[in-house]
Amino acid sequence: MSDTTELETDVIVDPVTGEVIDEKNLALQLLEQSKEQGVGLIGPAACCPG
Repeated sequence: MSDTTELETDVIVDPVTGEVIDEKNLALQLLEQSKEQGVGLIGPAACCPG
């Protein structure tokens, strides 16, 4: 029986491909897209108001 006490739980897996998603790369892509499209990510009129 294998030891599962050290499994990484902070991993995002693509539900379609089953591949592990690189969170930092994804965040950078979303930031770049928002800048290109003129969409704010923080603030009162943004997609994620704080």
